[in-house]
Amino acid sequence: MLGSYRSRLVALLTAITGLMVVLLVVSYMSARWVIWEDSSLHLQQTVQLYERNLASQRIELARYAAMIRNDSRIQDYTFAAVRIGVDDAPLRGLIQQHIGRMPVDAVFIYWEDGVTAVGSDAPLLVDDIRRQPAGLDNRTLYIENESGIYLAAILSLSYQGEVLARVAVAQDMGKSWITGQARDHQTQLFIERDGEIIASTMPEIESILFDPDQQMLVNSTDTYRVERVKLPAAGNTRTRFWLAGTTTAQVETLSRYNRVMVGVALATLALMLVTGLIAVNSFSRPIRRLITLTRDMANGQLPTIKRAKGGTEIDQLLNHFIDLIEALRTGQKEVDRAHEKLKLSAITDELTGLYNRRYLNETYPKVLAQADREGLFLSAILFDIDHFKHINDSCGHAAGDACLIEFSAILKRYSRASDYVFRMGGEEFLVLTVGRGGKNVSMLAEKILVATEATGFEYQDETIRLTVSCGISCIRQNQSYHPTVSHLVSLADHALYEAKRDGRNCIRLNAESCGRQKAASLSVAGRRGDFR
Repeated sequence: MLGSYRSRLVALLTAITGLMVVLLVVSYMSARWVIWEDSSLHLQQTVQLYERNLASQRIELARYAAMIRNDSRIQDYTFAAVRIGVDDAPLRGLIQQHIGRMPVDAVFIYWEDGVTAVGSDAPLLVDDIRRQPAGLDNRTLYIENESGIYLAAILSLSYQGEVLARVAVAQDMGKSWITGQARDHQTQLFIERDGEIIASTMPEIESILFDPDQQMLVNSTDTYRVERVKLPAAGNTRTRFWLAGTTTAQVETLSRYNRVMVGVALATLALMLVTGLIAVNSFSRPIRRLITLTRDMANGQLPTIKRAKGGTEIDQLLNHFIDLIEALRTGQKEVDRAHEKLKLSAITDELTGLYNRRYLNETYPKVLAQADREGLFLSAILFDIDHFKHINDSCGHAAGDACLIEFSAILKRYSRASDYVFRMGGEEFLVLTVGRGGKNVSMLAEKILVATEATGFEYQDETIRLTVSCGISCIRQNQSYHPTVSHLVSLADHALYEAKRDGRNCIRLNAESCGRQKAASLSVAGRRGDFR
């Protein structure tokens, strides 16, 4: 009998040890996957943010070039310099005045026989600018040379209907751009050309060789995962921008988790060995209960068992196992709660609490299927806060964030419980709803427009009033037509563009997508017209 107990105990300990090893490995791999996925998502979102900033910078540079080109005095002095041949000193003075008000590094006005160049980086770019073919008029492009990489906007300059010259505005996209970018302590920016890092927020890695295919960057103190920041409309430039995210924090978190799990496992095994030796001299019934208990645990179950009332070693061992099950159950609940929090943070916008664009792609098929089952339209209501950039510029970004939060509260208040409300990015919001067509949807949009204009947002003893523009699209799925979410949003975006073009603070309905339903415009500002 004693040998039987010992063999059973050895088998039991072996099974539990194997189970714990499997649980440790699975737990470690799951934690590793969650941590690395979160890090990768954060890095990709940061890359997308920089790409949007670069696209906006390209548009702003073209606007600066247009401001210089449209200056009537510059046109007059350019005519005098090109056609009459007078000194270009007055023209330089006017350009210098514009540079003082713009974040640009060089401005050029050039023609076939001459050029007027002003700016700190003008000597570095004058030859490259003059070599640009005439077909590049009214475009933005990237210029590479030994000094670095520059973003340039080129526009034709006309005088009384005749093209006299071209205006080029350039901005340094090298070290001066990198050092001016906001970033967190876990990411670094760097610029690479032909495998050599030419500019970086980490001076110690400059001039070293970098292999883009490795997707990793290693210096003397840290290891970084890298993602490319794509330049909009950059063509075949040799210069590439990269964002590097440190892996140190993830590695340290995994190491701490591993140490804790190994410590818990060793402590549990030690306890099991001590109590198991004592259990050899106890009764068979508690041993059978222990065997049954461990079998349930091996099957992934955490059963609820009454605590033993006896004082024998076997009873104590049984009670220890019950405590272990409770600890595992508590730990499982904590893991489940952490998983729910991670899942919620992945699908919601941190500032407003609304769903984000990523959750839109997950939700759309279910909502479309619901609309198809019930024979209803799936509608998208796209809102854009009017003149939001002016609020940020005049009152500060904190005031802008407060306005986004307040407008989000209005959307939640007036949307139905079955509607889905998303923040698409910046000051743009989307309501996804199922209904019978454009009329009911436009009434919902009108309530939100009226409530927004009627509400004054208090911020630091100042009342901020908002208006929003709205575009609506409606679609219905059938056997031959399976609309995508991008198509639905694109239709609403076209309608929103019409609302912006018609003076803002109004609603426009995409007639093509909503069965060409017509309704009177209920513009809050008093403008009237048809939903189009």
